[in-house]
Order: sequence, then structure tokens, then C-alpha cells
Amino acid sequence: MSENEMNEKNNIDPQHFENITEKRFVDEMKNSYLLYSMSVLISRAIPDARDGFKPVQRRILYGMNELGLKHNTSYKKCARIVGEVMGKYHPHGDGSIYDALVRMAQDFSMRYMLVDGQGNFGSIDRDPAAAMRYTEAKMQSMSEYMLNDLDKDTVNFVDNFDGSLREPEVLPTKLPNLLMNGASGIAVGMATNIPPHNLGELVKGFKYLIENPDCQTSELMQFIKGPDFPTGGIIVDAENILSMYETGRGKFTVRGRYEIAEDKSGQAIVVTEIPYNVSKVDIIEQIVAYAERMRDNKQDSGIRDIRDESDRHGMRLVIELKRNANVNKLTNDLLKHTSLQTTFAVQMNVVYNRKPVMMTLKEIMNTFVEHRVDVVTRRTQYELNKARKRAHIVEGLIKAVQGIDTVIDVIRNSESDEAIISNLMSIIGVTEEQAKAIADLKLKSLSKLEINKFRQELEQLNIEISRCIKVLQDRSSLMQIIESEFDEVDQKFGDERKTEIIYGKSELKSPEELIEDQEVVVVLTQWGYIKSINSVEYKLQGRGGKGAKAIKIGDNDTILQVIHTRRLSKLMFITSAGKAYQIPTYEIDMSSKDTKGVHIANYLSMQEGEKIKTIVSISLDGDYDKDVMIFTKKGKVKKTSLREFANSKRSGVRAVSLNEDDAVVDSIIVEKEEGKILTVTKHGMAICFNISDVRLMGRTAIGVNAMKIRKDDEIVNAVLIEDSKKLLIMTQNGYAKRESFDEYRIQIRGGIGVKTLKNIKKIGPIVSAIAVSDDNHLLAFTTNGKAIRFSVDSIPVLSRVTQGVIALRLDENDTTMGLAIVKEEEELLKEE
Repeated sequence: MSENEMNEKNNIDPQHFENITEKRFVDEMKNSYLLYSMSVLISRAIPDARDGFKPVQRRILYGMNELGLKHNTSYKKCARIVGEVMGKYHPHGDGSIYDALVRMAQDFSMRYMLVDGQGNFGSIDRDPAAAMRYTEAKMQSMSEYMLNDLDKDTVNFVDNFDGSLREPEVLPTKLPNLLMNGASGIAVGMATNIPPHNLGELVKGFKYLIENPDCQTSELMQFIKGPDFPTGGIIVDAENILSMYETGRGKFTVRGRYEIAEDKSGQAIVVTEIPYNVSKVDIIEQIVAYAERMRDNKQDSGIRDIRDESDRHGMRLVIELKRNANVNKLTNDLLKHTSLQTTFAVQMNVVYNRKPVMMTLKEIMNTFVEHRVDVVTRRTQYELNKARKRAHIVEGLIKAVQGIDTVIDVIRNSESDEAIISNLMSIIGVTEEQAKAIADLKLKSLSKLEINKFRQELEQLNIEISRCIKVLQDRSSLMQIIESEFDEVDQKFGDERKTEIIYGKSELKSPEELIEDQEVVVVLTQWGYIKSINSVEYKLQGRGGKGAKAIKIGDNDTILQVIHTRRLSKLMFITSAGKAYQIPTYEIDMSSKDTKGVHIANYLSMQEGEKIKTIVSISLDGDYDKDVMIFTKKGKVKKTSLREFANSKRSGVRAVSLNEDDAVVDSIIVEKEEGKILTVTKHGMAICFNISDVRLMGRTAIGVNAMKIRKDDEIVNAVLIEDSKKLLIMTQNGYAKRESFDEYRIQIRGGIGVKTLKNIKKIGPIVSAIAVSDDNHLLAFTTNGKAIRFSVDSIPVLSRVTQGVIALRLDENDTTMGLAIVKEEEELLKEE
């Protein structure tokens, strides 16, 4: 079948194809998509640089103006307003129009509200507005200042969507709405986010710019301090604002306002302001999620309860704290993990000359000044034309009154209205407009009083004409008018700044910066309860005392280990399974000595049956450059760099491989190869050997022999020998003595060693061996939870094979279990 036959069969006119042109599909897609994206940018999403409005906002205000909804009139249903705008100017659905209308009536969305709403217009808690059939609205008085002079040819009018009506292309606003209320919107491939500002500051900045057009942005910031949000808050990194203003792009940090309050129930964080565009409900949910996450990680968040006490008088969110809560750390965490502190990203994209551009602060301000110059110029020209037209008429009226007899004769003898106009023009020499005004003149205007009124009116008109001409010819006069209008709106609508601006406070502090570094004693019990106690809780007593209650323990529980350290250190726990765990010391709950503590399972993720065997205190200022020596009860020792344990968090890593029935008993941090180590067994044997005898090994190594252990004996402690210190030994039955390290000669690692004590059956096995200075204070703990604090110099220095003296008188069925060194009382009091 031929092509003609095919066309004839399908009833296709061949001329239909004459206007078809070939085009690549890719090119057509590019052109069509570009047209669509530009339409979205200009017609919907991005505000105009002159009046700061998106088309829907501008049409809402214009539609309300057409409905006569001034600030001093009655409200009308929002459904009526939406219908007016959608039917006449904005055919994009009622949802988008009502959403924009609602936002303009919310005091937490707009820095300066443009719509006065009556009814439920939503809340900062994300509550939606009621349906448009229930709510009512009218314009705020501020909105009228954005529509003033609209009838004076101040702006261009364009056809609406169907060409049936005309609408303003831009509003002749006296208020810098773009900077005053800000803007946000997302278009195709472009977004805008401009923060709101304080009107009073803007007015001062605009006046300075008018007087100093070549000024720098930094000079403008003498007046425009920075964004000012309707919800208040604090901008904590104002140093970023200058760069943002100079480039049109940037970000800054906004923090909610809170204070620490105290009442009978304890401390509380009271939030009274939150960052812009953040829901209070979101913050509450995030705080709850933070507390649950801390609980899942077996940590105490310190939060007891959250209450929302907000009312019509203002916001008040109360976060009740537990008595032992670290307020500084908690507030730091809340700022870090919730929207109580947010980042505001700025992109000052606007529509200028029907094109999207990114502007700086000064460019936006210059654009608004240009707009005001154009509006005032067109308004003045309109007023000049109107005054000239009226003056021309009044001149004709005065001429007619002066020759009234002639006028009357002309009117009486003329045969038609057209003849009256023609005769008046030819006989008394007036223009057509003047002739028409004379013909319409009432007889009462012929009185002398009315003639004087005409003359006075002409005089005033000539003054107005001179004023308009001066404004049009003298730019300084025009700029004075603009400045006076700025003063007018400032006086009428200006208010105090809501958002505080400070510099250099955006960085959140690390936990170490928020913790007070104190000397503490960490106590671990046999059943796994651990607590941190301030050293000053233990008062100095004499040697041989009964001691005071050291820690509350449960039935059949005993104290297992005591370590003296500082809160700003790390604790490495080495377990019976040969694993190492690390946590910051400050995470161990600080409490008084008469409390039970918290179970270790809340801090470490240990396996069932795994027991803590030793605790190592690691200082944060350099200890990771050192090595750790780990000792087992069967006499093994290994040396490993502490850096290999840097990642040993709560889940733990392998620290040493253990033989059957062996367990870790002690560990020492060392930094010099030439040092010496003394290991002591519970039955009173000791061996001294060089640190260099133990080579550096990996974490999983089993180690080498430190000492040959006799049957039923085991290593209790290993001591780093220091020339300025002495060895102090404490036994199970409360006996103690000091010895000089010179009593122990250096031997080869792996030997039996020498005796360090006698009368083991009487005084009991050795439970602790430590190196002490003469000015140290000691804490001796018992298995039943008592402790005595005494000075080292109260313990005599004896020879190696002696039994020592009574340091602690024990109750029946009680035994000594360990020692901790603390500082002198005076030194501790100074630190506190």
C-alpha cells in the first residue's frame, strides 16, 4: 500500500506533516526541562529580590486587599480568601494557598506576621491548622504598608493566568520583607534559605547604606548584628555571619535558651526558647531517645523526668535531673544529640530580572533601595501628573468665573453639548478639558467664596507640582523621602531583638572538659559492684584503729579490689578470661561511701562467668606511650604496649592468653627498660628482676615466667621499685610493715625468690604489697566493707624477715583485703 493510500485510509491530511520539524530527543528534553525548572523557580519557589515574596504570598495579600480585609475590618473565612486567590490569580490548588496563608499568621514561623488569624492556626508542637472553613483572617496593619500606593502606578501590572484580570508583578512595599521575614523554598536544582532579621536594625543599616553607598559589609554589621528569629535562641558562632553576608552562602549554629534551676526535688534544665523551625515535640522525643540509648548502653543519662509546662505566656520545657547527674556533661550531650542546638544553612538565592541569582547582603539591600527609588519616582510622577491635570482644570475654572457673563451667554446660545464645548474653547480661549469642567460647573461655584477656594487650591497645587519636580530632579530629596519612610515603619513596627548573638561558643566541649578532676578511690566487690568515692570522705585515723564503714555491701559480698586514681583517667579492667576493657573513670558513678554502687555489667559487656582480676589506671597525658606488664597468679608475666589497648572499649579485646587454672592478678604501667620489678606471693616469697628481662610481646602472647611458684602459693602483687620509696606489706589479719627495697637483690627472672615475711600462720597471708612514700596516706579495706585511713609514717620500717605491726584491728570473721594510696589531707583540701 502506498503512502497516499495509507493516509487516505487513516483519514490523514498530508498537509498535516508540512509543519513538523525533526529534533533530537535529548535536545527536546533539555529545552522542556529547562522551561519547567525556570517556571518553578520564578513562579513558585524563589522569592523576588524586591518585595521578598513568592507569587503565592503576593497574590494572597493582593487578594485580601481586593476583598477589603484591612486590619481594622472584620475577619472573613479563610475559605473565602483561598477561593478568591485560586480563582483569580493562583490556579495551583487550595492546599498550597492555605498553607502559605497559615504560615503568614504563625508567630513562630514569621518574624513579623502579615496575616491576622482567628482560630486554630497550628502550634510549634507540629499541631496542624484547622480546616480553612473554620478559620478566619484579615491583614495585619504591616501588610497594608506593603500595598500602599498600589493605585499610583508604582509597579507594573501583568495579566493573570487566563488574561481576564490584572495583578501586580511586585508589591510597592515600604518594608524590606525579604530580610525582615526571610524566605525558604526548594525548586528544581536550587534552594533558598534566608534567615529573618530585626526590623529596627535593618532600618539603621539601610539608612547607613543610603548615606554611604560604597560601605563594606562589615560596616553594615555595626547595625545589622545578624539574624533574629521569631523563636529567639542564641547564635553561638557569630564569627561566621560576616562570611555568610559577603558571599550569600554559609551556616551558623543556633542554640536554645536554657537555665539550670533548683528546687526541693533537685536540679532541672529549664528550656525557654528553642531554635527556629524546630518542634518542641521533636526535642522531647530526641531527649527520650537519648535517655533510652544511654540505658541500652548501660549508662545513666541522669534524667529523671521531662515535663512540658508551656502555656500561652511562653515556652517552658523542664528536664528533671537525678541528684548525682553531671549537669555540664548532660547539657553538652543534649546540645550534641538533640535539636536543642541546630545548624542554619544559608543560601540567599532570589529572583532578579526574572532570573535566579545568589546575592550578598549588600546586593539584597541595594536591590531593595533601587526598588524603593523606582516606586517613589513613579509615585511622584503620578502625583505630579495628577496635580498638573487638576491645576490646568482649576486655571480654566478661574478664567470662566472671571468672565462668567460671557460663559453664560455661550451656554445659553449653544444648541448642543458639543457646541457648548466648542464655543467655550473658541470664545474664552480654554482647552477641551477646561471647557468640559466649565460646562459641569455648578451655579453655587460662582460666588466670591468659591472663587477664593479655586485660587487657594491652585496655589497648593503649584506647591505640590514644585515639590514633585524637585523630587524627580534632585536624587537627594528622593532619598530623604525613602529614609523618612524607613523611620516611619521603624517607629510603627520596630521591636527589640529576640535572638542573642555571641562569638566563639559553638564548639561543644569534650567530656574531659566538663568533668572536675578529683582524686578518687574505685572499689570493686566480689559480686561485681563498683563505685567511685572521693578520697576526702576518709578521715585520717591512727594505726591500729577499728576503721570506718568504707562501702555498703550486700550479704555474703566482699571487697575484691581497690584502686586509687583520678576522675580524668581511664580504667583498664583485665579479667579472668584474659580480656581487657577500658572506660573513662568519670563514667563510674560518684557516690558516698555508704552506698552499694552499680554492678560492673552496667559498664562492661563481659561474658558469663568472666571476673575482674585487676584494674589498671591509665593517665590521659602520656600513659599510652608506655607499656603494661601483666602478672598471673601462677607466676607468668608479659609486657605489651598500651597503644595496643587503645581501642579496648566496653566490648573488650584479648590482653593475655592464660593456661588452665591461671588468672591475672596484677598489672603495672612501665616506661623505662632499666627499671626493676618486685613480685610478692601470698605466702611471703618475693623476687626482684629487671624489666628488661621481659621482652615486648603482642596482646595475645602467653608471657614468660616471672617467678617459680610453690604449691598452694600464688602471686599477690607486683611492685615497681623506686629509689625514693619503700615496700609496704599488708596481711590478711591486719598486720603491716615497711621495708627498704635494698633488702632485695636482683635475681634472674623465673627463680623462687627470697622470704619477705615470717609468722604467716599468725598474721595471715599477704593481701597487698605496694610502694609508698613517707608522706603518703593509706586506705586499708576489709572484706566486710570497712576502711581505715592512716599515714605511712605510722608503719615502722623493719627488716625483710619480720612479721610487722597491727595496722587494723578487725572484727570477728573480717579480714584485710587491700590497700590504696591517697594524698595528704591538706593537699586534698587545697584541690577541693
